[in-house]
Amino acid sequence: MGFSTSGAAAILFIGLLIAVSIAYPALETANDRRMTAIEDRDQRALDVRNTDVAVTSAVYEADADELTLEIRNTGSTTLSVTETDLLVDGIYQSGYETAVEANTARTLWQPGETLTMSLTYDDPTRVKIVTENGIAKTVIGDELEVTN
Repeated sequence: MGFSTSGAAAILFIGLLIAVSIAYPALETANDRRMTAIEDRDQRALDVRNTDVAVTSAVYEADADELTLEIRNTGSTTLSVTETDLLVDGIYQSGYETAVEANTARTLWQPGETLTMSLTYDDPTRVKIVTENGIAKTVIGDELEVTN
């Protein structure tokens, strides 16, 4: 084996080391991001399993066109009031009044607590509550108490 063969082998070996030193950090970063994504997915799945709500009261006052809902957090996950959505007759509602345990300043809804939502709406037939984790409860027709 001559010098040219040994030199060529050394150059190829150095090139391989440089290629590995460039590729390794990129692969390590990709693996870290993948592991973080898996952990986030698992945490979201756990939050979904631990989230549950129950509509304890749905009252429509026909004289005042006032719809009032009381929803109890029956799961073990703390929920955000601002991330809880309300749909009435399939229409997304905003600007309604909320209160957690009669406190309108609260933005978190702890397990075991009741969220009250009040809004003006004319003759609702279907009401749907959707939490931040995608858990939904629907009140339809005769489940909605109508008072005059």
